[in-house]
Amino acid sequence: MEAKPGSNSSISDHHQPRRFRRRIETPAAAETLPEEIIEQILVKLPVKSLLKFTSVSKSWRSLISSNRFIESHLEFSRKDPNFTHYRTISTYLLPRKSVEHCSFPSLFNGLVTDAADVDVDFPFDFSKKVVRVMGTCNGLVCIAPNMGDWFLWNPSTRQYKQLPDECDQTNIVVKCDFKYGFGFDESTRDYKVLLAHSVLCKDDGYETRVKIYSLRTDSWKRIKFFNDSRHPSGSRVSGIFVNGKIHWCKDTEPNSRCDIVSFDLGSEVWGSVAEPSCVESGYYESPSLGVLDACLCVLYDFSRSRIVVWAMKEYGVSESWAKTVTVPYVHLTLSNPSIIRPSLCVGPKGEILCMLGSSLMIYNPNDNRFRRPGMRNFGAFLEAHVYYESLVPLA
Repeated sequence: MEAKPGSNSSISDHHQPRRFRRRIETPAAAETLPEEIIEQILVKLPVKSLLKFTSVSKSWRSLISSNRFIESHLEFSRKDPNFTHYRTISTYLLPRKSVEHCSFPSLFNGLVTDAADVDVDFPFDFSKKVVRVMGTCNGLVCIAPNMGDWFLWNPSTRQYKQLPDECDQTNIVVKCDFKYGFGFDESTRDYKVLLAHSVLCKDDGYETRVKIYSLRTDSWKRIKFFNDSRHPSGSRVSGIFVNGKIHWCKDTEPNSRCDIVSFDLGSEVWGSVAEPSCVESGYYESPSLGVLDACLCVLYDFSRSRIVVWAMKEYGVSESWAKTVTVPYVHLTLSNPSIIRPSLCVGPKGEILCMLGSSLMIYNPNDNRFRRPGMRNFGAFLEAHVYYESLVPLA
């Protein structure tokens, strides 16, 4: 079901089971409760239930579809200390299913749980495409099957939107070296996708082209790249969205400083963020960026010794960088671990869900131990992200 401009199909027009529509009646008690009490109850419910409850009555339909309720539900989902509405979404290489998800609480409660295939309803067969997740924000997921078509997708409401073609193929021989990012512009209430790639032109050789997509205008526009010879590192790098800006590390050599470049989605201006100034001496691999407890963080991998994570506790204040986690390699459970890729989230009791190689692991900073979540049907993945349920529409 693709979103159409001006529609609200993700909420009020979401298809409901026929038997549910025939039986549902407005509860008598609900007719006597003040709307604010009803809202306080409904805002804590999962999206699947809320979509069904739009059929209870016209007043419930209007309430659940309102911008105010959508914002309240989003805020509750994001701040819920029990992480009730949080989900992981993981992508895989073929031939297995390309996208799976798992409820966040089940990862931490120590019980064995099953990973489930994401229920997708796109106009193509996911099982025949390698799907890359470009980023998540406010319950929306930006994906690109085979790095071709781009989609914004709300897995909770099953609403999606295919983005228009971003590239004019005229005079282009090949595209490579993708950098991308996805986030929310608070000033205009707009979701934006940033894409940078190197292109080989027939006449002018290689050049870096940057485009930004606006959901509000449903269009791409070309913008200038930052004036620096060093690009964000890696061949395909997903930017880290924090505080209204997308961040990357510039190309760095091992044991070199971490130059962080930022792009403000509101002003659409490039900038920089000062790196931690008190990183201890020693040989480390190229630093990488992540998010830890909503803070921008830098991960330093001191080769075969330890992994150190620094977090910027107050965004934009260089003095607020603080060393938050140090993980000795002796505590890593893999025989030949790769760098801990950017952490996914801080869960209950301060435990940290992170990616170790191609597996999900939970790190307890209190005893410096890792444990593997008890999961079935969940193998080595290509990448993993966290999102939380929301009613945010794509129209």
